[in-house]
This record gives sequence, structure tokens and C-alpha cells, in this order.
Amino acid sequence: MPRPQFSADDYINPEAPEEERRLRPDHPRVRDRSYDCSRGTQELDLWKASLISFVMEPWDAYPDMEEIPEDAVPGPSLTLFVKERGRGPGYVADFLYKAADLPVTVHGILVNEGAGLGLIELELWRPGWGYWDDFGDFVGPSPESVPVQEERSAVLAPITSDVLRRIPVGQILARAQAELADQSWKEEGLIAIGRSQAADPGIAPASLQVLENANALAKPVTRGRPPLDESLLRRVAHAYLREAINGPGLTRRLAGLFDRPEPTIKDWIKAARDRGYLSPAVPGRRAAGPGPLLNPPCTPPT
Repeated sequence: MPRPQFSADDYINPEAPEEERRLRPDHPRVRDRSYDCSRGTQELDLWKASLISFVMEPWDAYPDMEEIPEDAVPGPSLTLFVKERGRGPGYVADFLYKAADLPVTVHGILVNEGAGLGLIELELWRPGWGYWDDFGDFVGPSPESVPVQEERSAVLAPITSDVLRRIPVGQILARAQAELADQSWKEEGLIAIGRSQAADPGIAPASLQVLENANALAKPVTRGRPPLDESLLRRVAHAYLREAINGPGLTRRLAGLFDRPEPTIKDWIKAARDRGYLSPAVPGRRAAGPGPLLNPPCTPPT
């Protein structure tokens, strides 16, 4: 197979000397690592231009490294990679999950397309899987990757339904969401090349924007109705107090005034009581008084 031929359109800097030219980030040979690069290359690429968070690490259960038992089994690891160059609308982060009882590394992509944080891509990387190079030659695993033949046969066993069931997708999503929504970096800063960075001037603008986006997109979805606006409750309270002096039929009159059904008006009145715009209900009294948060109504100038 001949060497691949590229044109100027394939490069970011086509005018540069040949050894310095770089392929576009969206070029198929850069984007799609599934066919022509090893999984190790894919994993290495996740570290490039990323903000990285180690959510779960193998020895988290043994905070004092000197007391780890000799027969201890490392726990699972979960690493988030928030790419500075997003993968598309709603992109939040990539992740890698590894566990001693799984014969695969789990790679996934998290997004928020308006319905909360979700998983849209999932890949299972099996150790020892080869790839095709630029000349059409298959490059298999090196003998050093799995030194013992018995271990090699176990590692290269097919992926079964049992393996799929043991991938804790729910736990991965929950831990990732908690980590991505955490804003402690604003006070504590980030770690760059082994040193602490101040949160404000020390973070590059591109990284700062990525962190803000990740925090916003990882917020849990609020279930149920959104909270009522303060200005609406204030208007409801003033209208209630004006109409209360006119006797029975208060809810019906307010329903006509606000053009809403009576059950909605009753919910609004209750919210106005609960939020302090009307006084609490008093047994034996039909009407409420102004609450502590209710500003006096504006009177037109005379």
C-alpha cells in the first residue's frame, strides 16, 4: 500500500516545512483512532489539551499507602477529561473507567443536550487489540504487553453479557456529575505541572471557559415546576389584599384578573404565603394580611 498523499487542505499550516506541518484536528486520520491507531494512542490523545480530574483512584480505600495489605486488590478508577476543544453541541467531558474485575477499559463521552448529563458514546477497549498502520500492515500486541500465556488468554477472552452488566454506568454518571458540578476550583485553584495555581489570573481564558461550561452543563435537572418569580408573587399578594375587602369570590376575581384557572390562583396564593408575601393563615380568619417581604404598593402621584 503506498504512503497516503495529502493536499494543502489537509493541514493547518500548509506553508510550513514538510516536517512541521500538522493535520487539521477534524481530519479523519486524526479524529478516528478506532481503525488506524492503537487504543494506547487514543488514551494518550485524551490527555492533550484537557482539564483532567481523577474522580476515583485504585487505592482510594487505603489513604495511608503504608498500610495497604499485600493481598489488596486495587479499586476502580474513573478519570474525566474535559477537552478544551469540544466534540460538539452540549459536550461536557470524556471519561475512562477501569476496574480489576473488568477485562476492558471503558471510554465514554458525556453531554448535556437539554435533559441533563447523559452518556452518548461508549467504547470498550480490550488490551492487546491491534491496529492497521498507514501501509496497510496489521500491528498486533507486543509480547511484553501480556507476559504470561495464561494471562494472555484470559485478557483476550470475548466480551460477554456478564462483562456488560458489570459496567456501573449509573455510578459513573453520578460520580462524574458530582465532580463536574463542583465549583471548589474557584477558591482552591487548579494543579498544573505539580504546583497550585491561583483560581483567577492563573487559569488560561480557554480553560476558564471550559470549567464554567462544565459546571453549568453538569447541574442536575430540576424536576417539577420551576419556582414562581418573586415579582409575580408580589403582584399576587397586592391583588389579594385589594380584593379581600370585597368579600366572597376572591379566588374567582383573581382568576379573572390574572387570566388563570382558580386552582392555579390557589397555588399562587399558597406560594405567596410560604415565601413571606402574605401572612400565614390564621384559624377563624378567611383573609390574610401583608407578609414581611411585601413592599407597600406604589401609589400614583397626586
